[in-house]
Amino acid sequence: MKTKIVLAVLIALFVLGLTFFIRTNQSNYQSSEQSSDNLAGQQSSTTVFISELTKHNTLEDCWIAYDGKVYDITSFLPRHPGSAGAILPYCGSATEFEQAFVAQHGTSKISNLMRVGTFIGDFDIIGALQN
Repeated sequence: MKTKIVLAVLIALFVLGLTFFIRTNQSNYQSSEQSSDNLAGQQSSTTVFISELTKHNTLEDCWIAYDGKVYDITSFLPRHPGSAGAILPYCGSATEFEQAFVAQHGTSKISNLMRVGTFIGDFDIIGALQN
């Protein structure tokens, strides 16, 4: 009889422990999912207007826009195989940079641009047309 009671208590403790473990992991998963959603929302909610983009037009601070996205490529300039001088005239621009980039590289180097640049935010195309 005592063996059955001990066995029943052990089974109950096991079930309670398992339930606690599952609930804890579930809430951790939901928290990390919400954090990821918040981070993604923060990245996509940043909007860069033409007035801000044009301020970043030097060798020490170079932002460009490509395909509706703004990137800081300052740290890449010294490593650019065609020299920093090839990109410098297009720092702080959108259409001009995109046209020059496509004319020089076609679309073959787009993934490199996104890899070497630091994403800043979405370029406000409508704001650019109004300014």
